[in-house]
Amino acid sequence: MEVVELEVPDGRPGAGGRHRAGGTGSHAKVAIGTFDGVHLGHRQVLQGCDTVLTFDPHPMQVLQPRHVPNLLSDRRQKLRRLGSLGIRRVAIVPFDHAWSRVPAEDFVEGVLLDRLHAEFVSVGQGFRFGARGAGTAATFDRYPELSTRVVPLVTRGAAGEPISSTRIRRLIFDGDIELAAELLGAALTLPAVVGDEGQLLISSRFARPAPGCYFGYVDRRYCGIRVRQDRTVVVLGPARAGTSVEVTFVKRAR
Repeated sequence: MEVVELEVPDGRPGAGGRHRAGGTGSHAKVAIGTFDGVHLGHRQVLQGCDTVLTFDPHPMQVLQPRHVPNLLSDRRQKLRRLGSLGIRRVAIVPFDHAWSRVPAEDFVEGVLLDRLHAEFVSVGQGFRFGARGAGTAATFDRYPELSTRVVPLVTRGAAGEPISSTRIRRLIFDGDIELAAELLGAALTLPAVVGDEGQLLISSRFARPAPGCYFGYVDRRYCGIRVRQDRTVVVLGPARAGTSVEVTFVKRAR
């Protein structure tokens, strides 16, 4: 899978050599979103696409850092899941204040058309982009080169509650790891660093499970896992040597 980081478009029409119908070049089917966790709702947006346009760091980290959500995956885990779904190219917007000032039209022309040669765009319901969030799915309709799909919210459960990153975070915070995994389409896996006393430290940037005992894996080794009140993790058994590990939570101990 090809992974590229994008530069801020300079705003000059056609500066990137925009592909038009009848010309040469590839025709990309592009899914756009943050795709934190790559959950089952995201996968409906991704369906039929070969390219993903995503944002790292999360835009909220730049725009409203006090309100940035706890993440469900790091970049490596997100790329791994996208690759497993057949995505061939991931274009990453290294979101910062310069990117936040790019007008929606420049985003479409400079990134989607000039850089990615998109012919099809897939987004979730309510998607907004560009400076001050002025761009919507209707913005794409102004460009005859593009066809657009807007995917409605995917629901799961008797109450018809939508599958969303917010819902999955809430389940994780409550310790309902199994239902969270069902909505993610995979077990919750987070990066950790081995601390001085052998405990595993998971950054507060991530959605960490409620205190309690769980079963799961540390670097693919099945073991018991205890989350303490301070959200540090103790592995019930010999920890694998190394400074960085991945912790996968499978189920809560009953």
